[in-house]
Amino acid sequence: MRKVFALIALLVSFVVDLLLSSFAVARIVLAPRIRTHPAIVAMPVRVTQPWAIALLACFTSLTPGSTCLQVSEDRRTLYLHLLDGRDPEASIAKFRRVYERHLLELER
Repeated sequence: MRKVFALIALLVSFVVDLLLSSFAVARIVLAPRIRTHPAIVAMPVRVTQPWAIALLACFTSLTPGSTCLQVSEDRRTLYLHLLDGRDPEASIAKFRRVYERHLLELER
């Protein structure tokens, strides 16, 4: 039952993040002067199962404003491109809070 709740929480988190990120990117695009700070960041991952790593990479890519460029060969790091990379630690923390914690629960 715990995994069912984790799956539902993951899907709801994705939909909410999708909406919020879409509005944030739209605001950047519609601004008179675009002020982006693109960056490529390395996000160490705590999930270990190949399916969980793949889902984490997909969720980060499906979220507007970010995309997963590569998964390291040892599957311990995602390389992400961020549209706004002024605070990479905060972005990584957000991905951990929104996605990875639910995936960790599904791995158990």
